[in-house]
Amino acid sequence: MTLRPAFSAALLALFAAACQPGETPAAAAPAPAAVEPAAASADAPASALTQLAAFKTGQFERLDTDMDLSLPTAKFADADGKEHTFAQYAGKVVVYNIWAEWCGPCVEEMPSLVRLQKAFAGKDVVVVPVAFGFGKGVTRETTLARFKELVGSDLPFYYDGELEVNGQAQTGALPATIIYDRSGKEAARLIYPAKWDAPDAIALVQAVLDGQS
Repeated sequence: MTLRPAFSAALLALFAAACQPGETPAAAAPAPAAVEPAAASADAPASALTQLAAFKTGQFERLDTDMDLSLPTAKFADADGKEHTFAQYAGKVVVYNIWAEWCGPCVEEMPSLVRLQKAFAGKDVVVVPVAFGFGKGVTRETTLARFKELVGSDLPFYYDGELEVNGQAQTGALPATIIYDRSGKEAARLIYPAKWDAPDAIALVQAVLDGQS
């Protein structure tokens, strides 16, 4: 998927409009002590009633657990321009965050993603921010400079200059965070800013790590 300038500009407008300026996420709800599977009804298949749905409260009220997608296969670049893919994280829970240097809520939530990664130190969870590489004056270098101001070297820096990765992820807003399970299947996504070091966020990622879906 290669996005031409006209289409890229239209897509950027969509993302920019959805970037929630200056809006504070709702207070985090306490992490569920136990998650009981929902009872199936005659009108809803059991596969659609997920354990992760119990997290749809507080700042995760808009959590989407219904997308049937796999990790994107498109390449993205690191600070030196070297290409990478999500295949390097095979067998791990991937917390894929899409952000942009000009998106205020993206910038605001980034330090909490560092703390989320630290909460899972030594476990099979990786927080992978991939910058949305489009916008006036935006380059890999300007985005990297902003990223270093926000998190230093506590998270890896990646840049999606062709917009192929988030295109495959079928995202339509900034910031967006998508959580994939160990098999590479999408477990949940939030197209909204969040406090990713809050108890409910850590519990959500732990639930995916534990195999709840």
